[in-house]
Amino acid sequence: MARYERYLYLFLELGVLLFSFGLAVGICYGEPGLLDKAQLRLLWGCMALLWVIVSLIEDFRPLDRRANMSSIVAGVIRSGLMAFFGAIAIEYMIIGMDLVKELVPLTFGIFILLAGSVRVILLLLIRKYRRAGYNFKRIVTVGDNPEMNRFLAEVDGHREYGYKLKGRFWMGKKGEIGEEWMSLRTFDRFVIENKIDEVYISISPMDRRVDSVVRFCSMNNIMVKFISEFVQYLNDSSFKLRFDQNGATTLITMVPVKYRNFIDRVTKRGFDLLFSSAVILLVMSWLVPIIAILIKLSSKGPVFFIQQRSGVLNRSFGCMKFRSMRVNVASDKVQASKDDPRITAIGAFLRRSNLDELPQFFNVFVGDMSVVGPRPHMLAHTSQYSSLIDPYMERLWLKPGITGLAQAHGFRGETKELSLMERRVDEDRLYVYNWSLLLDIRIILITVWNMLTGQKKGY
Repeated sequence: MARYERYLYLFLELGVLLFSFGLAVGICYGEPGLLDKAQLRLLWGCMALLWVIVSLIEDFRPLDRRANMSSIVAGVIRSGLMAFFGAIAIEYMIIGMDLVKELVPLTFGIFILLAGSVRVILLLLIRKYRRAGYNFKRIVTVGDNPEMNRFLAEVDGHREYGYKLKGRFWMGKKGEIGEEWMSLRTFDRFVIENKIDEVYISISPMDRRVDSVVRFCSMNNIMVKFISEFVQYLNDSSFKLRFDQNGATTLITMVPVKYRNFIDRVTKRGFDLLFSSAVILLVMSWLVPIIAILIKLSSKGPVFFIQQRSGVLNRSFGCMKFRSMRVNVASDKVQASKDDPRITAIGAFLRRSNLDELPQFFNVFVGDMSVVGPRPHMLAHTSQYSSLIDPYMERLWLKPGITGLAQAHGFRGETKELSLMERRVDEDRLYVYNWSLLLDIRIILITVWNMLTGQKKGY
């Protein structure tokens, strides 16, 4: 079943695509008309071919045992958009422009909705079937490490995965073997007699005994999977592996996937441009003059305070703020504190309401900052804390933000103790490793809520 699974499902999705196309044609033309027009038949054929190509590239397998709903929905949206843009190009360049212009967008809109629903329903049905004790895989493990125990705990807690652990084989010293473990000498006979489907190995593939296990499994059509602490570390650190097998030596490249690929950079920058433009036009256009007048009336000095701060990859930039203090020589070295005598009356209000940060939307617009990211620190603080907190510089892997995960969770303002900065750095690193557009939106909503309610933090 697993061998033909993707092709069977591909035929099912082609049926869904045909239904979506027929429904869209009926809406656009008032009747299905699928077989009446040569152009429509040609367009359908091109769309079907595009979907076959996209599906094979994406390599979606609906019966993947550990798949989650979000990845399934994201997969069908991503694949649908790829096929949609291809169909638009074909419609205009090959078929002609005398078709109803809403036909292709409507087709793929219906298709993405239906195909996504079909995938989710199929997954739920399969999981219910597996929970009842069917469609399971018999597995054994070889070796032991924390990640293996983590995997087995996951399998034990998710019956819908459909795994049945049949045995564990020990590869340590003979005197350390426990009652629940079996000797590797019995491995070949055991996996054949128990019809084992998959073998999970948690030790180095350089071990000669592992080589023997892998070769035996390959000859008997048994899937082998390695569980590695190193690979888990890379995954937790937001990296993926890319193999370079072009030369005599195989190289492994660690590729950061959360914030270095082109699509994610464009997505984050596009969101920053749209958001900052909206704030500048709709809010700052009338609010900045009012605040500027109040600042000038409260004390002598410029309206804006521009301070050199640490940006992405520790490149300094001029961070803009409304001036909230009287002009002083220590502004670039001494952090503001509670009841700081340098703070003016209007400055206290601006700080309390976070309005002093408003000009940083100009920094976002020109590309020095992002709407959401680790807060930019003074150059002196970056130099100080980078020597005291080992992973401090990791927070500079992304552009600094007007607000961030640390600020949303209450880690903001003065840091009198090193432990407070360590907590803030942990939050920043968590954001860097797990960035997504949805996380940015969530942080923005929490920040707005905190500003409106006067709370220091919110979850």
